[in-house]
Amino acid sequence: MVAEDSPGCHVPPHYRVTARYKSPVKRWVVAVALFGLTGCAVPVAGQPSPGPTSSAAGASAEVVRWMNNFCGVAKYMVASGGVQFDQTQTDPAAAKKAIGDSLGRVVDVLDVVLHDLGELTPAPAPAADTAVEVISEPLTRARDKFVSAKSTVDSAPEMTTDVFNTVMQDMTEAVTVMNEAVEKMAVVSLPDDFRAAAPQAENCA
Repeated sequence: MVAEDSPGCHVPPHYRVTARYKSPVKRWVVAVALFGLTGCAVPVAGQPSPGPTSSAAGASAEVVRWMNNFCGVAKYMVASGGVQFDQTQTDPAAAKKAIGDSLGRVVDVLDVVLHDLGELTPAPAPAADTAVEVISEPLTRARDKFVSAKSTVDSAPEMTTDVFNTVMQDMTEAVTVMNEAVEKMAVVSLPDDFRAAAPQAENCA
């Protein structure tokens, strides 16, 4: 496992110790940021702070259900973590298998996330569909890069330096895309009634 301050492991300072979020969209920012910390050991402490509650009582059951599912996908992504390589492997065959397995796991996670995001559309309001699109588009591109990296590993007779460099290039591009996603998500806003419904949604608590 790579230490969080090891070369090539760039951890945003505000994610190194504690990840806190006050809104469902911020939950997604944290989820993608942490998931994109490929190869990093990132301890996350603390609990999410509840959002505003003033108008939660007026939220419709449909909106509460949508918010619960929206937060649930982010929650799953946070729990799944990112890609971590065991660099203590000295046997080339074992290293090849370990890297392939790790990449396969992250592709599986992203497949689930993208499927579940797709199930959220159409949303009760068009603005919520926009939020899903902003999240889904870069995650799809990142997934494709991880798939490419895994394909390179699986098709290689052995884990040579050239193969490893090709894999790392794909993974670097995937992480770059996810970093771009974090920047985009930081300015996304859900409709007021959706945010007000968050305290009633179990997965947003």
